[in-house]
Amino acid sequence: MRESDDSTLTREVEERARAGGAQLVGFADLQGIADLPRAVAIAIAHSLAVLRDADDMPNRAYSGEYFEVNRRLTEAAQGIAEMLGEAGFEARANPSTTEKIDPRRLAAPFPHKTAATRAGLGWVGKTALLVTEQYGPAIRLVSVLTDAPLLVGEPIAESRCGECVACVEACPAGAATGEHWHAGRPREEIFDAHACHRMCGQRSRAAGIEAGICGVCMAVCPRRPRA
Repeated sequence: MRESDDSTLTREVEERARAGGAQLVGFADLQGIADLPRAVAIAIAHSLAVLRDADDMPNRAYSGEYFEVNRRLTEAAQGIAEMLGEAGFEARANPSTTEKIDPRRLAAPFPHKTAATRAGLGWVGKTALLVTEQYGPAIRLVSVLTDAPLLVGEPIAESRCGECVACVEACPAGAATGEHWHAGRPREEIFDAHACHRMCGQRSRAAGIEAGICGVCMAVCPRRPRA
């Protein structure tokens, strides 16, 4: 396939993702990391209204949006996988929800954040969320793995959070160590996912919410839009 064809395909995939509601779209080189050599990383931002008050997190507005954004991401990823499949490529949409999370490790077989950081969409923050320049961590992600010859972005391999500890201090589970992420660093050195999981369950049950969610670290991040 000629370079011009690669560019055209990449642009068409991005246009398809944005038509499905994506606000950020990136393309990652996964050679040596996954069973398919490319990934499409897609993000949809949370609305400003649901993250307005960290003291009110989690709440029903955030819970409702959480499921709605997951639905939109899943549909967008499936649409891209179908598009690439029809073009003759192998493509697999990873679900945006937690249905494939290993309950012991609290990790997915292939994390969306790996695709997103390698696509240059953002970096991993101190509470193990992807942080973007445009929306901070106030996003949700999905990814599509493929062998299509998509043109890839420049990976981000180190944290850009600097000395900020807003999420570390606000985390009700005390799950963040305050250490900086870099590519390849074990999550356990940065963040205790099990402590976070337990606290999310407790706070959600207290709020009468089905999903184990929290959202405090999103709400307090100074990088997220306020207006």
